[in-house]
Amino acid sequence: MYHLSPFTYLIEGLLGQAIGQQQINCSPVEIVMLRAPAGQTCGQYMSNYIERAGGYLTDPSSSGECGFCSFRDTDQFLAASFNIYYDHRWRDFGILAAFILLNVS
Repeated sequence: MYHLSPFTYLIEGLLGQAIGQQQINCSPVEIVMLRAPAGQTCGQYMSNYIERAGGYLTDPSSSGECGFCSFRDTDQFLAASFNIYYDHRWRDFGILAAFILLNVS
């Protein structure tokens, strides 16, 4: 039923356009602190995870404490939390326009 509602496409189009493609800067409270294994920098230790799941390190060259934020930009946040994609904005506009035209005629 989720995909049959025109409200889905309205919200995805509006939110994707309004807050999509913005960089996120985590506050100190949101940063997850972890320690890199001996002999590795934070960037080396977290590179595979960040490549798959996203996010960023506050200091990738550090070899001690690593500060990690789970989202780099609003597109990652919207996709992971709400299944909203910035790239769908014109598709959503077309679907919404088609829905209106089919219901008017």
